[in-house]
Amino acid sequence: MKRKILCALAALLTINVLSAVELVPTQQLLASYLEQDADLKNLALELKKAKLNQQSTEIDKGFTIKLSTGDMTMTLGDNNSFTVKPGVNATVPGLNNLGVNVSGQMSVNDGQANFDSASATVSVDIISSNKANRDISLLKSERSVLEAERNLTAKATDKEKSFYKSLSSLMNSISSIVQKQNTIIDDYNSLEKIKLQGYASTSSSYIKAQMKLESSERDLESAIHTLIRDYKLFYLNCGYEIGIPEDTDFKELIPEDIPEVEAEDVTAYKAENYTQIESNLWNQTINQMTRDASTKLTLSANGGYTYRNNNGNGSNTVSAGVSAAYEGLSLSASVNVPIASGSSSSSAGGSGSGAMGAGSSGASASPSVTLGITYTPTTSKKNKISDQLTEISVEQEQMKIDSAWSAYETAVLEKQLKLEDLEWDKQTNQKNYEMYTAVEEQMLDYYKKGLISEKDYTSATINTLQAKVKGLINRIDLIVYNDEVKAMFVEK
Repeated sequence: MKRKILCALAALLTINVLSAVELVPTQQLLASYLEQDADLKNLALELKKAKLNQQSTEIDKGFTIKLSTGDMTMTLGDNNSFTVKPGVNATVPGLNNLGVNVSGQMSVNDGQANFDSASATVSVDIISSNKANRDISLLKSERSVLEAERNLTAKATDKEKSFYKSLSSLMNSISSIVQKQNTIIDDYNSLEKIKLQGYASTSSSYIKAQMKLESSERDLESAIHTLIRDYKLFYLNCGYEIGIPEDTDFKELIPEDIPEVEAEDVTAYKAENYTQIESNLWNQTINQMTRDASTKLTLSANGGYTYRNNNGNGSNTVSAGVSAAYEGLSLSASVNVPIASGSSSSSAGGSGSGAMGAGSSGASASPSVTLGITYTPTTSKKNKISDQLTEISVEQEQMKIDSAWSAYETAVLEKQLKLEDLEWDKQTNQKNYEMYTAVEEQMLDYYKKGLISEKDYTSATINTLQAKVKGLINRIDLIVYNDEVKAMFVEK
């Protein structure tokens, strides 16, 4: 039993290093830990998808053009013929949904080309929500990319915090082991004191002290086994393997390169960038833009030109139209005015009258006017309900913003109090470490002079090591604190 106790205690003695463990630098471990994380890889892919979707939206909401050959018909027989109906359609959503549509029909009969018809139409929205909806769609696609970037950054920060919390847990385990080793020293001293007092090995006092010592030994063995297992799993999660013998000097498992960082000042961040506030303000803004874009009055206009060749007689018509809608009432009006007619017997390769109706004059057709009215009574009723729902939505949005401001004030106060605790712990740990270091040096001098036992010196080294571990844990806690503060705000 005594041999087992001395082996457990010797692991902490500076003069006895039983085995050496090579640790990977902390920053290298962290980088590998982040590279191994599946969530970060998935969010990186989500960011790529968001950027591609943004490009797709910009294409859909930008200038579009469509070229078409139309139906092509070929007739084979005694009189071979070929007919084609080409067309061009272009839309510019940014210019009040301006649209241009041009189409025509050409035919070839027995080798002679004819221009059968042509038409051109221009349409534009005078009052509508199309342009505003286009702008909203573009803003939403930009927001999707921004949020994907923020999600990736936030997850990286969260994973860094998880890394340091795991490392802190390992340091706490080492601290616990150190404490258990100190307990063994106390239990061993208690047992030796009972022996010196002359108690028999069969006495209840002796048995209790012996059982307490053995229980402490088992607790220590279990803690060491758990620490080695957890350390190996931690390294595996970082993409590394580490060999840790059972007789490891636990000082070798304490990383010396944990960075010492300056605390983030939570009040230095703009309140408007607090995640909940920024998100709710964005939702309120984009929702208000959507509501403003939803107009009850719509007005659009169109104009066009049409040419037709009917068996050599060409006709030219100009048309114009307007349509409007408001509260379920729809009005439409259009006018068609023939401006010329005449013979158009020329072919593609011959001479004579122009293909667009220039030629011999004839009787002009009369202009026509078309009117249309539609009324849906339920539309106005539904609009009133929609207005009421909008008022409720506006109120809810403001409530969420007010709640976010309240959450911000609470979160800032909590972080300030937490930082005060961390700073106090830092100062206390530093004082304790300096004190225990001085005591250890003094105890070492006494030990070399034979004034104290090895166990007394070991107890001093345990206290120093425990103070050192607590200082490193405080460093980690400050890193985690900074990550938590950063996660509270978004980057603009």
